[in-house]
Amino acid sequence: MNVWIHLALIASILFPSDTVYVDVKQGTLRGKVVDFVEDKYANVSTKINVFQGIPYGEKPVRWRPPEMKKRWKGVRDATNFNFSCPQYVVPGQELSSTPLTMSEDCLLLNVYAPHETDENVPVMVFIHGGAFIEGTSMTYDFSGVPLAAIGNVVIVTINYRVGALGFLSTGDEAARGNFGLLDQALALQWVQDNIHAFGGDKTKVTIFGESAGAASVDLQVISKYSRDLFAQAISESGVASALWAISEEFENNKVNYSFRLGNQVNCATSNTTELVECLRKIDAVYLEMVSAKMSLTQDHPIRMGPTIDGVFLNGYPRAFLERGDFKDCPMIIGFNKDEGTFEVLQEMPSYYYSTEPPYINKADLNSILLKSLKIIYGSDNVEYEIEQEVLQQYVNLSYSDQEVHDYFETIVQIYGDAGFNCPSILTARAHANMTSLPVYMYYMTHAPKSSYFIINRTGPGWLGAGHGEDLPFVFGYPFIPELKGSRGQMTEEEAKLSVNFMHFWTNFAKTGDPSRKDLISPPGVGGMEWPAFTERELQYKKMSVELPVGRALKVKKCAFWDRIERTAQGV
Repeated sequence: MNVWIHLALIASILFPSDTVYVDVKQGTLRGKVVDFVEDKYANVSTKINVFQGIPYGEKPVRWRPPEMKKRWKGVRDATNFNFSCPQYVVPGQELSSTPLTMSEDCLLLNVYAPHETDENVPVMVFIHGGAFIEGTSMTYDFSGVPLAAIGNVVIVTINYRVGALGFLSTGDEAARGNFGLLDQALALQWVQDNIHAFGGDKTKVTIFGESAGAASVDLQVISKYSRDLFAQAISESGVASALWAISEEFENNKVNYSFRLGNQVNCATSNTTELVECLRKIDAVYLEMVSAKMSLTQDHPIRMGPTIDGVFLNGYPRAFLERGDFKDCPMIIGFNKDEGTFEVLQEMPSYYYSTEPPYINKADLNSILLKSLKIIYGSDNVEYEIEQEVLQQYVNLSYSDQEVHDYFETIVQIYGDAGFNCPSILTARAHANMTSLPVYMYYMTHAPKSSYFIINRTGPGWLGAGHGEDLPFVFGYPFIPELKGSRGQMTEEEAKLSVNFMHFWTNFAKTGDPSRKDLISPPGVGGMEWPAFTERELQYKKMSVELPVGRALKVKKCAFWDRIERTAQGV
């Protein structure tokens, strides 16, 4: 154990104190000790060491790989959140309950560790989502205190560059792209170098993330650049093979997107080096605002996201899956029943504060379907034949010609299956077929009483078991006092379900099996049963109050989407 922690533990016994110190390679950090008491659902009373806003990298040079933080002098305060990376947030639709302070000096992370431990404990590193254009870990929404306390693990949550600053690519040495992914890899290297000082075991690191964070997790699993920096992975509602993460259409247009962004901020040029030099002079938040707004335009939107850069990634994720070229490690892969409601919300933002879902007639269906397929395939050129095949698959003939039928559920299922569900199942099957270690699948069907997107009692009330609704359960929102009154409250049943989520996730970090709390315990039974997903059995865990086990989820629908995608790619 690090001597500073050891002395602090002695001091906490002799002289009550809420301060803790730790030495990392870069210098000394001062953190705080918080009490965690939960005696109703988890029966846990303990203390957690909290270190916030730790720099893992130097202030990055725009469109250059990150550099590890150099040593500092003296003691660095790590008792408060620090900067978020520059980004544009739609006013009134902020995803963080903690106000954001932005700076390019944002390569920061937080560590939540058990206060008293004489042994190295497993480590979990969280990568936030946000469509690769927004998001932060400098928020109590991702406080690791409940997970660390209930699971007896070390939790690390990280920032990385997003939007244009994180993913702009000129296709050459001027700006290769994937800087946000390189940031994530540097944070994982920092964990390897330093996590022992917090009581963590660097050989037992599980990375986990949601949405774009989940796709990032899967990209780290695929990339040879970072495979050796962790041991296990959890992908929640997102995988690298989803075409919204990376697609041939984006690869063909990424340079054009960069020049179009330059034209919008008075950096018109045909030379990539000149473009990047000019963009470096533009205010970061303004640049992200322009980039984000251009991504939301109806005609010819631009996109900033992962790319084939030849450094972090040298091919398309699906090709890696098909040849089994990925880290052989235990994984949990899953998604939620109503993933597609989030796309409806994006297309109909006027319903953001509605308690009822929008009514979608046939004209709306056709319009949203076309836009959805463009997003799913990352292409403006979706063939009419594909649209018709999708409609035939999802629209019942008994009402397919009715203009006034409500097609809300139809578009929810289409977007969810194509964008999240089937790519996740494809990835799970590839791992089950080609690795020696188990993969586990989950399907969240519980529709929370209060949506993840409701902050300060405002937000949509019709998303069901939608995109992101697993996050409050994974992070234990009922047990984070800083969220009381801002995030929606859970029922007693939901609080119990949240504890089960946290046990599953931290059990997996400890044993590689979400049903086993330690290596000497047998697999779980009853609600804690969670068999591995295999090509033969196709079993999965249904995340609902009852926690049953299901089998052969969406087999026919995913076979349809696999055929559609292969046809679109000429395979």
